[in-house]
Amino acid sequence: MKKKSTILWVACLLAPVASAADPGALYRKMIPEDKQLDTGWVQSLTERGHPLDRGISGSKKDDTLKYIGMPVGGIACGTLVMDGAGQLYSWSIFGQGRYIGVINQNTPLPDGYKGFRNGRIKTIRPLDGANYMNPPTAEKFPPPVKQGFALRIDGGAEFQMGLDDWETIEFAGQWPIGTVTYEDRKSPVKVQLEAFSPFIPLDVENSKLPVTVMAFTLTNGSSKPVSLEFDGWLGKDQPNVTVSEVTFAEATGFSLNIPKVGKGNISGPPGSLGLTVLGQAETFDQAGAKGLRVSATLAPGESKAASFLISWHFGLDAYAKKFKSAGDVSRYVATHFEELSSQTRLWADTWSDTTLPQWFMDRAMASGSTMQTANLQFAGERFWAWEGIGAGAGTCTHVWAYAQTMARLFPSLERNLREVTDFGLYQLPDGGVPFRPSKDKKKVAIDGQCGTVLRSYREHLMSVDDEFLTRNWPSIKKAVNYLIEFDKNDDAYDGLLDGEQHNTLDAEWYGKVHVLCSLYLAALRAGEEMAIDMGDADFRKLCRDTYEMGRKNIEKLFNGEYYVQVEDPKHTDAIGVGPGVYIDQVYGQFWANQVGLGRLYNRDHMRSALNSIWKYNYLTDVGPFREVFRQGRFYAWKGDGGVLMCTWPNGGIRDNYTKHWQYGYFNECMSGFEHQVAAHMIAEHDPEFLKKGLAIMRTIHDRYAPAKRNPYNEVEFSDFYARAMASYGSFLAACGFEYNGPAGMIGFDPVIHPENFRTPFTAAEGWGTFSQMIGKNQMKAELGVNWGSVSLKTLRLNPRDLKVKQVEVMLNGKKLNTTLVKNQNSVSVEFAAPVSIAAGQTVAVVLH
Repeated sequence: MKKKSTILWVACLLAPVASAADPGALYRKMIPEDKQLDTGWVQSLTERGHPLDRGISGSKKDDTLKYIGMPVGGIACGTLVMDGAGQLYSWSIFGQGRYIGVINQNTPLPDGYKGFRNGRIKTIRPLDGANYMNPPTAEKFPPPVKQGFALRIDGGAEFQMGLDDWETIEFAGQWPIGTVTYEDRKSPVKVQLEAFSPFIPLDVENSKLPVTVMAFTLTNGSSKPVSLEFDGWLGKDQPNVTVSEVTFAEATGFSLNIPKVGKGNISGPPGSLGLTVLGQAETFDQAGAKGLRVSATLAPGESKAASFLISWHFGLDAYAKKFKSAGDVSRYVATHFEELSSQTRLWADTWSDTTLPQWFMDRAMASGSTMQTANLQFAGERFWAWEGIGAGAGTCTHVWAYAQTMARLFPSLERNLREVTDFGLYQLPDGGVPFRPSKDKKKVAIDGQCGTVLRSYREHLMSVDDEFLTRNWPSIKKAVNYLIEFDKNDDAYDGLLDGEQHNTLDAEWYGKVHVLCSLYLAALRAGEEMAIDMGDADFRKLCRDTYEMGRKNIEKLFNGEYYVQVEDPKHTDAIGVGPGVYIDQVYGQFWANQVGLGRLYNRDHMRSALNSIWKYNYLTDVGPFREVFRQGRFYAWKGDGGVLMCTWPNGGIRDNYTKHWQYGYFNECMSGFEHQVAAHMIAEHDPEFLKKGLAIMRTIHDRYAPAKRNPYNEVEFSDFYARAMASYGSFLAACGFEYNGPAGMIGFDPVIHPENFRTPFTAAEGWGTFSQMIGKNQMKAELGVNWGSVSLKTLRLNPRDLKVKQVEVMLNGKKLNTTLVKNQNSVSVEFAAPVSIAAGQTVAVVLH
């Protein structure tokens, strides 16, 4: 960058309104309308295995292993991650409460960084994106105890499992399983590691085990027999540590009994840390550690399994009642190992069994690894979570309202949040749900309140019957009514919101706020649908009438190109976005798409709004922009693309915005917000919007490429941030997925290669694979269940241009009685009686 330009741009920063004549010129100059996307890159967006697409993988050859940090512990069991070379780090498993795990560093300011709240700091604080700019590695965060694995050949050459001792190391991520392959010309034995913690969607109990499986396969690739020893060890050099043998029929192991320690690498309550190997093994002692040794002589081409379990028990509520020690954990996992490991692999294989692009599936699911970190907690039977590890307590309603992954994989956890926390413990008498629930914090965030209503409807849809909704309807109804009363108490009861409105950007906004009005309309529609299911005609009418007012009146916020905030002239000192182009301006439609509420308001205006976000906020390289607009945290930097939170290409930004520390948010790129708008674009079922939505998703994916940083840790405020789980919304949008468990309805309307489409799906009690093929004269569709069971009454499909006249349906070779119902853009196959599809069974449909 030329010095003269830098001086000019900095001058513009100090006076954000560049000139009275054209106050938006600087924004338009720095954010070109023509994005000049690479043709090959665009082509890769929709291809299953494009040459540009390697998925989440790494190699020692190109130095892409060190930043990988795949969580490999159980849900809510702390944090333990593995890098691309198979080394474990960030051992936040010792029950330390607010232990922050990997976000315990400050990093030097990048060139040109002004800081978040002010310009005086010299380093980036951990909660201000330190781990984005300077990603953690195993080298920086070694284990708190001696720990490792090693191969010894013929009692001689030794190769430790890690970055240093092997010529070739390759990592392939198929979360929740990480596979590392080790090869060396000096070793006749090739080693492959599969690392995971049991992870079985819908089965919470077997997915919150405090254990990491390190399953090694040793293969003799030479033409001669090879004798080998494979060792695993854990340190015992902490003060007052004692050792207990853990030996039983299925395994051999030990546990370290660790007393309560207040300082050092291990701090927290007393507990135990165990190492177990499946099958027979020798125990041995070495300096400061105890180990287990597997010995074998392998014939040419022969393989040997050496599966180790690292288990722990430090009193966390996720597992404390089920187990008494790390040894108990090892015994349970070893006894049920075949079932736990095979079902974990079944899910990983089901997720990958798709025609959707590999990169897309990786990015849609990568943030789900948040569930296997200390971000998630239990307090007795109550589930709760941080926003990101150690930051933002209380399962914050406005942040978690973006997240979709957990609700689809483990819906019982979200139902627990609604029933036990939101409505059970903290709902206020007027129906408000505090956005950061606690006895002392009773403030309601409007976006969080709307999100609580919408999430309640989602949790109902992800149930097998109406019991959840019936039990909680009085509380849900109060939550909806809180919003309606808020509307009635403002300047006009018009289906829009006015007044003081706290929201996820940590400030009170005033006036008619597009994003909050949009969410309000979605919440009203959800309230209407739930009232219908509950037979509450009066409340249904109240929701519908209020919604109809808002549906019309929200168009007053449309300026001809996009939606704006109409600020309250009584609060000119407050921050907001005014006429800016805000990333979440039509956020309500994202939610409507997630739960099948249909179009909330004007289709053409919404699409224009989405185009404005692409035109004015999307950059292929945010570096030059951030050189100028320096306030705000850096979750995208030089060479990184992203969608800016808000811009003012047509002017209108008030001078006093910049005095608020929250102004910095507007210059940032936060992946959870980006995922939201990407999912909405994909759901528009339009080729141009599909391209733009996928481009935004791929931009995030490229930003978190292993060469730059940890692909599993999307950072915002803290590590493994919950909002990033909005990414699953893009997956649902790409599938055109609809689900209503109590009604037994499943629907698919894919937008990527619908003529030959295959995808995983989850339902209330089971999961499996759906596929469809559309030809000239017929459409074939199959819905197979791989785990659990699925109750089906209606299957909704889109045969595109096929003129359907009849349907044939078979369940495992038996013909079923069905009725074909033609809808506006789809057909519904109605079963004469509900069908329960068990694991291993498939419903096959042919539309003629």
